[in-house]
This record gives sequence, C-alpha cells and structure tokens, in this order.
Amino acid sequence: MSSSSPSARARFLDLDPQERALWLDPAEGEFTTHGFEGASLNRIIAAAGESKGRTYHYFSNKGALFRATLERRLAPLADLMPTVDDLTTSDARAFWQTLAGLCLRLTECFQQDTRLAALIRTLHREIAAQEAVAAPLNAFRAQIGAALQAGQTIGAVRDDLPLSMLSDVALDLLISIDRWFAHHAAALSEGEEAALSRRAFSLLMTPLLPPSQTQGPLS
Repeated sequence: MSSSSPSARARFLDLDPQERALWLDPAEGEFTTHGFEGASLNRIIAAAGESKGRTYHYFSNKGALFRATLERRLAPLADLMPTVDDLTTSDARAFWQTLAGLCLRLTECFQQDTRLAALIRTLHREIAAQEAVAAPLNAFRAQIGAALQAGQTIGAVRDDLPLSMLSDVALDLLISIDRWFAHHAAALSEGEEAALSRRAFSLLMTPLLPPSQTQGPLS
C-alpha cells in the first residue's frame, strides 16, 4: 500500500451510514452480549453477510471494529458538549454549573441507552477494549485540556500547576467515577443515580479549583 492510500479506517468512514451499519449493527450486539474478548469477529462477519476480505479492507482488527461501534453510539452525545465560548461567557460559578449540568445529562443518557452502558462497562472491564480506543481517549484528554484552559481564563480553574497535569487528573477522576457507575448503576434507581452523580461531581471539581478558594463555586 502506498503512503497516499487511505487507511482502513478512512475507507470505512467514507462509506454511507447504511453501509457502515452492515458491520456496526451486528458488532454492537456481539460486543454488548459477549464483551470484547468474548466477541467473535467471525460471528460478526457472518451476521453482516460480508466476506473476511472486505471486512479487513475496512477494519484492521477486532479492536478497530469495537472503536467504530463505540464511536457510533457516542456520536449523538457530541451535541451536548459545551464549546470554549460556552465556558467563558460568564464567571467561575457558571463555568462549573455548565460542566455539572453536562455530567448530569450524560448520566441520563447512559440510563436511557442500555447498549451504550454495556459498551462502556466492557471498556472499563477489559484492557484490550481500552487499548482499542486509545486514540479517541487521547483526543478526549485534549478536549479536557481545552476546557480547563478556558476555565483558567475566568479564574474557575487553578493555574499554579501544569495544564497537562490538571488534564490527567481530571481524566483519571472521570474514568474512576464512570467505572464505579458502570459497575454499580444497575443496583440504583434513576433518582439515586442522578443524586450520586451530582455529588460525585465535587470529586472532580475540588482538586481543580484555585487554591485560594476554600469553598466551591456551587456551594
């Protein structure tokens, strides 16, 4: 393959949504039922009615298919994400209220979308699944950094530590909180889960506040 040839992923993204669904629909069922390691690429290919050759033309391995499956399920949530302008149009209190509202809306989405919740549980439980989405996770870390940098401009986020450190701390906390909910949410009512999500947000917010603040802006 020449250096100018499109990658398997680029070729897949060039397909129209209905063609992509030929693989993603059975893949979603397979991954949500069997997890990542237990999922069979052969079963997915058979359910898609496609050949192995054509499948590998678009997916380099099972991990690439898992990534595409998860990204499709997450795509509708992109509209919920605030822009940098959204985060810097007011004060520190509004900044944190915007992010708290985002977390609550995401919790509601996970409650309503059981297949997305199942894919997220797989992501938390299996290292191979995590490795498959390393690139989107790095992009998400960059988004966190941009949001925190926006918060610094209005005094909502501390600026006495490197931004990369703050981004890593925020991402690690988000993953830890999300992992807990992935494992325990099934035992909670929707009201209990929403209330815990609101309280858990303080775990994320507190280490990012300017050290001069003794109370959070949402107090």
